[in-house]
Formats: sequence, structure tokens, C-alpha cells
Amino acid sequence: MDNRTESVSSATVNGLFQRAFRVYADRVAVTSEDGSITYRELGERAKCLAAALHGLGIRRGDRVAILSETRPEYIETYAALASLGVTALTLNIRLHADEIRYCVDSAKPVAVLTSASLTHLVDGLKNNSSITTWICFDRTADKYLDYGKLLEQRNDPIPYVEVLANEIHNVLYTSGTTGRPKGAMISQGAAAVRGLRVAQWFGLGPEDGMVGWAPLFHCLGDESLYATMLSGGTYATLRKADIEMMFKMIERDRLSWIPLLPGVLTDFLNHPRRSEFDLSSLRFAAGYANISPRMVRELTATLGISFWDAFGQTETSYLVAFGEVRPGVEPSLRKTPCPLMEVRIVDPDMNETAPGVPGECLVRGPSVMTGYLDDPEASAEVFRGGWLHTGDVLVRHDDGTLTYVDRQKYLVKTGGENVYPAEVEAVIAQMESIQEVCVFGVPDDRWGETVKAVVVLRPGESTTAAEIAAWCRDRLAGFKRPHYIQFLTAQDLPRSTTGKLQRDLLAAVPVRPDEAI
Repeated sequence: MDNRTESVSSATVNGLFQRAFRVYADRVAVTSEDGSITYRELGERAKCLAAALHGLGIRRGDRVAILSETRPEYIETYAALASLGVTALTLNIRLHADEIRYCVDSAKPVAVLTSASLTHLVDGLKNNSSITTWICFDRTADKYLDYGKLLEQRNDPIPYVEVLANEIHNVLYTSGTTGRPKGAMISQGAAAVRGLRVAQWFGLGPEDGMVGWAPLFHCLGDESLYATMLSGGTYATLRKADIEMMFKMIERDRLSWIPLLPGVLTDFLNHPRRSEFDLSSLRFAAGYANISPRMVRELTATLGISFWDAFGQTETSYLVAFGEVRPGVEPSLRKTPCPLMEVRIVDPDMNETAPGVPGECLVRGPSVMTGYLDDPEASAEVFRGGWLHTGDVLVRHDDGTLTYVDRQKYLVKTGGENVYPAEVEAVIAQMESIQEVCVFGVPDDRWGETVKAVVVLRPGESTTAAEIAAWCRDRLAGFKRPHYIQFLTAQDLPRSTTGKLQRDLLAAVPVRPDEAI
């Protein structure tokens, strides 16, 4: 049987939700800026929603689109759809209206659930012939069914649905930086395994709570939700990455862990009011230490917490390999592969590379996506040879740990030489005055491509392009050094909803003569 669709067990994310509603009934499941609900209440609301959707004609195998910020209603919708065997199309709220229309037109959902603040992105879909039901989470939107009133209806109980592990639970859309967004299909079984792995790796229990600012249309948000439901903890929803609100909810709900990705990490650490809140319940954060090792060290030392340095992606799970950074310790950037995940590092002919030699990371296991939604060609390409090709370059060490090098597509080819931007970024990030750096290739008449660096200075610091060039001259080969340097503020950097730098947007801006060094 095709390894992409075969489940290692009969576990489903629906079973994960239903167990949580029974076993942790009286515990607080979800909090928001406005209040909290227990697992029993969450289960009852999800059951009422499922009955209402069934009454509207939505059936097993249908697709339903969700366009929303992270909020309790999103979680209820996830649970309701999972119990019906209906696939959730999770739309990125940062996509352009044309991209959202593309996703919806190609996926053909029968219903859309959205927030009032986002109806302007949904109104353009009114001509879509597949959509028969329009629901708004808020009572302020006209011409939409009222979500709250749907839950208050007395609908007939729905027939029992035997949800199977290989049925598609949700579709998580990739960023689309190299073309149209692609929908990664995550099965019921894969979603359950993702939640189990996160809960096991982080040692989560009923006393743990997550700062859920990460979008639920992103693997970081939804896998962490499943892990929280599995372990009986609390999932604190935030509609945006409001740092001060994070502080308030950590203090109020005694939350114990938080994803801190680039940009958000810096804002969290440097917020002028951080010391006014009791953050002592935090025991760890998770993110990408290779982006800014010094900031991670400062964070762990300041808060006295560990930091889990991640490697993963939407198609595989955000937890493929992790390395723990202890408080105040310099990140090693070495990561240990996680359980239930096969990992290979190979050359272009799919031969294993020797320890210390960079190669593409291939992954196989029960948490890997089934394929790309309605795109057999892209699915065949990414699964060539029976393994998922991540497009990431890593190095395997003698002890089995892995170190991330860079994305294959970010490779800069200059005068016949290969430059991995992450290597240059790591060198520049060592300068005390640098808060953040992004490196990429730009066209060059002589070399084909050359290297450009965009840098953000730490507050109160000053550094010149000449000083950065001198720093690099002592630490990098000539072809790896930036030929252009641009200074920007943190607010000027284009980011995704999770704080990831949108490198393609920076690279699309033509270089200026005054940036040359």
C-alpha cells in the first residue's frame, strides 16, 4: 500500500478530541482574552455545531473552508468537522483576496466560516458555485448565518460516523512564495500522530498551557492544539501576536510554553513592560535558534527557561528534529530526529551523504502529509522515490544529530560557487549590534548572482556597512561576502503570520548603488 496514505494505527484526531472531552471534562480547555470554557463545554458546543452543519446538508467527504484568526470558535469548528468526517480547508488570513479565491475555486468547499473582520476577503467568493452555506463567528455580519444562533438550535442528533485514519482532516496551505499556494492534505491519523509526538517530546501534562498566538491554519498552531487536547492542558487563543496580551494571559492562566519565532521573539524579550508581569509559569519556548542564536541565549538566560530549537515543515510536521537549549547556553544548532520519523540526508541521486556533507533532507513516517490537494503532479514530484523531499539542506553528524544548512531554493550561485545564505547570516548575526539579518542572491552582470544582506540593528546600536564588510572579511571566503548591504528597521521587514521573513519580497527589490560595498 502507498506509504503516504497508510496509517500505522486506527488513531484519529476525532478520537483524540472525543477522549479529551470525556477524560478532562471539568478542566479548562480553551481561554481567550474574554474568558474560558471547559472540555465538557467545548465538546458540547462542537456537538451542537456538528448537528447544525449536518442539518444544513454537510456530509462526510465534503470540504468546508475556514478563514479566521485564532479564536475558540475555530477549535470548535475543527472538532465538529472532525466528527463528521469533513475536511477543513484552513485559509491563511494574510493571503491576497485573489490567492484566497484561487484556493477556494480549486478546492470547491460547500461552506465557509469566517470572522466579521475578514468578510471583505470572503465577499468576493459569492459567485463560487460550490458554496451553499456562509457562516460568521460574530453577530455583526449581514447576509451570513449567525454562528451563535446555529449552536442554539435544537437539531436532531447526527448519525454515528466511523471516521477513518486515512481520511483527510484538514488542508494546510503553503506560503506560495514560489507560485500559487499548495494545499498539504493532513489525514486524521497524521494529525493525531503529530499531536502525540508534540505532547510526548515536550512532556506535556494537564498543568501545561500554551500561548496560542500561532495561527491554526499553520502547522505550529494546529499540532500544538492537538497536543494540548491529548494531554488535558489549556490552549490560550490570541487573535494576533499582541505581546502585552501574551504577558497578561501567561500571568492570568499560568501558561507554561510559547512558540517564539523571529520577530515575535525579539519583541517578547525587548518589550518595555515585560518585567511588570509574572511570567514564572513559563518553562520553555520553541522556535528557530539558527535565525538569531544570541537572542535565544539572552531569552533563556533572562527568563530562566529552555528553548527547543526546531526543524520541520507543513508537509511533515513542525517536529521532525529538535534540540534543547538550556538557560543561558549558546545554541549548538544540533537537533535530534524525533520518534516515528525516518530521516535521510542525500545527494541529488538519493545516495546517503557522509557525515558532515550537506544534502537534501528526505522524510518518511506517519505524520507526513498524504499529498497536495487535487495536484497529482506536485504530489508525485515531492514524493519521488517513496520519500518526501523537504527541499531543505541539512548535515548529519556522527552522533546522529542534524544541523540545518538552508533551503535549496535559497542557494546563491555566484561565479560557479555555491553560497548558502544561512551561513552568511550566522556570521553577521554574531555582531553585537545586529538584531536580525537576511541574506539572499541578487543579479550581477559579472558573476551571474552576488550576495546581498539586509540587516536590522539592535535598539541604541550603530554599525556601518564598512564595519560589517570588515567583520565578514575576517570570517568568510571572498565569494560568500555581501556585495550589497541595506539597513532596515524591524517594522520594515515583510513577515508571514508566524513572523517568518518573506525573503522573496526583499529579493524582489532592485539594489541601489549606495548599498554597494
